Amino acid sequence: MKLSKHTQKYLIALAVLLTAGLSACDVLHDDLSGCDLYLKFRYDYNLDNEDRFVEQVEEVKIFVFDESGAFLRQFGESGGALKRDGYRMRIPYELKGCRAVVWAGKTDRFYSLPVPAVGDPMERLTLEYGPENDLSDKRLDPLWHAGPVTMEFPEDGGTAQTVSLVRNTNDVAVGLTRGDAPVGVSDFVIEITGANGAYDYKNAFAGNPRRITYRPCPETTTGETARLHTMRFVKGSDVSLAVRSVSSGRAIDIGGNTEIDLIGYLLKSKPDGMNDQEYLDRQYEWDVDIRLGDKSDNGYLALSITINGWTYWFHPIDM
Repeated sequence: MKLSKHTQKYLIALAVLLTAGLSACDVLHDDLSGCDLYLKFRYDYNLDNEDRFVEQVEEVKIFVFDESGAFLRQFGESGGALKRDGYRMRIPYELKGCRAVVWAGKTDRFYSLPVPAVGDPMERLTLEYGPENDLSDKRLDPLWHAGPVTMEFPEDGGTAQTVSLVRNTNDVAVGLTRGDAPVGVSDFVIEITGANGAYDYKNAFAGNPRRITYRPCPETTTGETARLHTMRFVKGSDVSLAVRSVSSGRAIDIGGNTEIDLIGYLLKSKPDGMNDQEYLDRQYEWDVDIRLGDKSDNGYLALSITINGWTYWFHPIDM
């Protein structure tokens, strides 16, 4: 079949546009019904660089804003659909070029995440955790964040785009030892305190976050290990760890202080060559062990602290 010169020129122009990375839907606007776009999700921002999205994430909420930052609409998915290999979320073609903010994980039980009204600015999208009396001893539902990301869909011929998630919750295990023997954690009050209860659309602290005191969760704590579940650790923020005796109320001296800069000590275990905040975000499971002195004379003195296998000695002992 012989094509007219007009048709030949049109096909050549279309080929040039496709080669430049544009889809046919960028050129043909009469019918967009077959021009759906897709978001894919990854959670490999961990120390193993392994994608654990299918394994860990149970819910995804996407908030879409126009180029000026005004809210347009929300998308969501949960349950078994997210566990399918190669899951993708369909996004209508007309939203191409808009910006998306993603919160993943179950947000309804512990957190406040109001849906903006159409036209609301992106700055109003704030996730908050505000436990009663600012005291948290729960096993928090894990959270992840991404965005804002412009939906350009550069993959798979211009129809799909991958969104990478950052985890916003931590699991901290705290143990106490004396000599080579573990000490029952029920004899002590163990607290992590920090103003890290609210996050804006960029995953930065929003406003003046409430200062939350985290204590061991009864559901996950064992006789020898206290497990605390916290919100995100951010470098430069004030997050402290304190341990005190239940019977006497006396605080454990840890490096000359009754409260220590927890983030500062966590960062001492950072691998060489990794950015500080990257390490705090990638490492969400923390194992902290505090070695106490002999009960007879210096039982309220910490001799060392061990974090994820890294040990710092405050006071020498005879080995």
